[in-house]
Amino acid sequence: MTASAVQERPGVEESILLLDLAEKMVQAADLEGLAEPFLAGLAALARAPASVLSLKRDTLPLPAFFQSGLAPEAVPMVAAACAECLQTCTPAAEPPPQDLTVPRFGQAWLSCYPVSRKDTTLGLLGVIKEAPVEDSGVIKRALNFFGCALNKQIDILAHERQINRLNTYMNVSSMIAQALDLKDVLEAVLYFCMESFEVEAASVLLLDYEKRNFRFYSAEGPAKPVLLMASFPAGHGLAGAVLATQEAEVINDVQNDPRFFRKFDQESGFVTRNMIAVPLTAGEEKIGVLQILNKFSGDFHEEDLLFLQTIAEEIAFAIRNGKMFEVVVKSYCKMRQGESSCRGCKRPLGSWTPCVRYREEAGLLV
Repeated sequence: MTASAVQERPGVEESILLLDLAEKMVQAADLEGLAEPFLAGLAALARAPASVLSLKRDTLPLPAFFQSGLAPEAVPMVAAACAECLQTCTPAAEPPPQDLTVPRFGQAWLSCYPVSRKDTTLGLLGVIKEAPVEDSGVIKRALNFFGCALNKQIDILAHERQINRLNTYMNVSSMIAQALDLKDVLEAVLYFCMESFEVEAASVLLLDYEKRNFRFYSAEGPAKPVLLMASFPAGHGLAGAVLATQEAEVINDVQNDPRFFRKFDQESGFVTRNMIAVPLTAGEEKIGVLQILNKFSGDFHEEDLLFLQTIAEEIAFAIRNGKMFEVVVKSYCKMRQGESSCRGCKRPLGSWTPCVRYREEAGLLV
């Protein structure tokens, strides 16, 4: 056995720490339960006063920074240093140690190690001590354990997110299929979207009959009082761009997009950071745009866009059918047979399911 191999073999104390870490990681029920004991164990292995975990924002819909041993006032500075490392870090290359002045620690070094999944860097594990951490086979063994456990947590959360979104889609489909009052249904749908995508606001913008203007047919979020029934030209804003191209878009830096129509932010005090905008189209008919805004956990991603598009298809056909029903009721029923047409209807639209449901719900069938 070579001298280097002997040097890399863990001692009794280190072996016990590694076994203890492995046991705690196997028992961890969630990311927090995984990160907290591991960071304490990593600090012990490195004989360091503090250790940190910084995950990329798109890794998990959870807090992106965990730490053990840092004073509260040191957390923002160390988190910023880790975030800077993450921008250039790759799975194959460890970033060089950073010289930091850490509150309550004084002069210290942050040594970081990439945490990877296949060819993707998920985040960094860091050790903070008075000198750069020497290359240690024991620490890297611990990092391998942690990487496997983190990947397991990612898979679990991804499956849970898929199940939640499938439930959301089924709820939306069921509500739309039974809809009598489209506006009430869309309010409920927007609430489902806000909960599922974890966003601050959502809205449905519809074209008027002349196809010249948008109006906010339904809106949920802080700006709702300003938006409801507000209108603006259909060629304006990000909604207008999406309607024109008929291509859904993820815009993660709305304020710096020249197409952004700022009027409603200015009037409401709401600040739009990011959004997904999806055209509402039923067959060949352009109906409007569905928007979700300000994701709490950071940027929107392709997965969010694809799921919102499936919901948008349901909403678009529901709106078109709702408009058709309104036209029939207003033109055929009310114009030809009076305002109380259902109760005294001599020629009921019994073959048309929406009309039957409407009359049953209102107790108008005789």
